[in-house]
Amino acid sequence: MYKNFLFPTKEELESHARMVPEIRADDVITMLTVMQAAEEIRDRTDGILERKYHMSQGKLCVMIILHQHREGMTPSDLAKAAGVTKATISVMLARMERDGQVEKAVDEEDGRSRKIYLTEKGRKEMDAILPAHYRRISRVIGKLDNLEKKELVRLLKKLVAPE
Repeated sequence: MYKNFLFPTKEELESHARMVPEIRADDVITMLTVMQAAEEIRDRTDGILERKYHMSQGKLCVMIILHQHREGMTPSDLAKAAGVTKATISVMLARMERDGQVEKAVDEEDGRSRKIYLTEKGRKEMDAILPAHYRRISRVIGKLDNLEKKELVRLLKKLVAPE
């Protein structure tokens, strides 16, 4: 959406600011630049996942979490870890189960609940996808030195911190 977005000019934004004093042109331009960069980064790192593997960022996230938790996870814990609702995780898991990437099993500790595991197929997919995915991420972020990376993380955390 923001990849080829033509930014409003500073003059345009300042004309809006005359009507709404809380608008600061530099703030808007800075945020639009961040959003445009995020879109470009997402395209460079996740775009190939969608084009080559038909895998969304959400599905990749769930599969990475399950890849890390070989002992399995309850759907509720998985939803929380992935930052999605229980309804969303249910739909995702149904599709992934249909595609043979995950399986459900009775939780041995609590026979009433179920745990989700990557299947052998799902694990092989992750073993094939993750090294190249992490390499793409490293190429993008590797343009920064260690101090710049720390500063970027600090600034991004500051932006999203609760007010």
